[in-house]
Amino acid sequence: MVTDMNPADIEDPSVFTAGVNVRFSNGRVSRGPAPRTVALLDFEPGHALSIPPASGGYDEIVMVSADFSTIKRLNGSAYDDLTPPGQVGSSEAQPITSCFLGGVSYLNRESHVPLFKAPGDPGYSKIPAWPDADRCKVLRAFKDQLIALGVTKNGAYYPTMVKWSDITGFGVPPGSWDPTSTTNSAGENIVNEMQHSIVDGLALRNSFIVYCTNSVWQMDYVGGDFIFAFTKLFDERGVINANCVVQVAGQHFVFDRNDLYVHDGIEQRSIADAKVKEFVFEALDTSRAHLCFVSHDARLTEIRFCYPSADRLVGFHNPTTGCNRAAVYNYANGTWTFYDLPNVTGSCRSSLISGASWDDDDTLTWDTAEGLFATTEGDESQHVLFVGRPDLKAGITAPRLYGYDLIAGGVLALPIEREVLKPSFVERTGIDLDSLGKNLTQYVHLQTLWPQLSIDYPDDGYWQVGASELVNVEPQWSDELRFDPKTEARIDVNEAGKYLAYRFGVRGIGDFKLSGFDVQTVVRGRR
Repeated sequence: MVTDMNPADIEDPSVFTAGVNVRFSNGRVSRGPAPRTVALLDFEPGHALSIPPASGGYDEIVMVSADFSTIKRLNGSAYDDLTPPGQVGSSEAQPITSCFLGGVSYLNRESHVPLFKAPGDPGYSKIPAWPDADRCKVLRAFKDQLIALGVTKNGAYYPTMVKWSDITGFGVPPGSWDPTSTTNSAGENIVNEMQHSIVDGLALRNSFIVYCTNSVWQMDYVGGDFIFAFTKLFDERGVINANCVVQVAGQHFVFDRNDLYVHDGIEQRSIADAKVKEFVFEALDTSRAHLCFVSHDARLTEIRFCYPSADRLVGFHNPTTGCNRAAVYNYANGTWTFYDLPNVTGSCRSSLISGASWDDDDTLTWDTAEGLFATTEGDESQHVLFVGRPDLKAGITAPRLYGYDLIAGGVLALPIEREVLKPSFVERTGIDLDSLGKNLTQYVHLQTLWPQLSIDYPDDGYWQVGASELVNVEPQWSDELRFDPKTEARIDVNEAGKYLAYRFGVRGIGDFKLSGFDVQTVVRGRR
């Protein structure tokens, strides 16, 4: 999908100029992952994380409220309260970060002292050696130490300070954060050469990458008195918010303030330029950039750049507390698409033990089952989960933990949440047929389509064709045309113009696979 180029400049007929809730794989267009309700929540979430099991078993799914006042763990259909005693919430316009090191889970928000939970602990507690008066914007793990970025000490904020803990063992938090001690490896550094505030950081192979608003730095362990050395990697690159970097196959995929890019610590390149960059950033609500985050679906090889958007295709309008759009990059085949998101605020990957088995639901039949039905008993697959807040104006009535999976071929055995399921469609405009020798003075009469299509529920699918005389004018679209590939071979149409267009969409819960179509056209006289 290429949204930024003029449609008439795109010669490849397999490229779409708009679409949503679809994905491209194996040379076909199909429906994107559908939302399923894993659990209803009794608080408004702002962050989600998964804690790996200490010794066998399943991951722990932990959700944190948007104001940082509540921390709960999903336990089947119930919740365990992990909130520290006396925890009080604060402003929601601050991202929550989490990390995992040596069997210990860590949570942080710049409004509070960082928290930890060791294996077997009944809940989270303040990190014992952390100075009570200090705060940090982000807390991350690197090698055997914790890294605090953007530190406030005794009320004074140091936007380019990096602070690190002493080396820690398994199952316990760091024993010291004291940079003056000569008997441990704790330390801190105000990187004076940095001209921009630190936003986030993440490990990349044997280094730690520090992201500022407009520069990127590399942090390497050197030992001795300095412990870590800092080297600038890139200027005019950075990150838009915390939680906006993911590592995949030795590379970082980054959501920047004006681009989506990837780098390996040596070279960086845009993955959105001349494709979807303008579409994303012209509609991104920068006043709510603190809501942006990035999610990785390893099974579908997708990076999802999640943000609040006002683009013309959104299914949930005017978000205020979460993200309504994901720009989705498939790093296996290099394609782009877009998904609607139901006011989501965070994501994680985790195994699930909360799905229903066939015997659990005596009302379920083959006809009413949605997608692949399988038990999750013994399922250790890593499912992509999102937490979302209610938005009554957008029709979202409750806070939820969502699982996202394909309708056909998915492995998450939970019913589709129809309240937040949005239609899917693709369209192509500005088809001038230059590659076939037609010139721009000639008209094309489109007469017939022969689709190569399979669809679960043909009544939910529709086609539209259109035409225009001017290159930058919206086509005059036909009425919606139905097509059942089980009983029909073609669609008869009657559209003529210098520039042709078509659209295919599906409403309802069914999946589809569109491989392409043949057309019958007649080139008519010049005008």
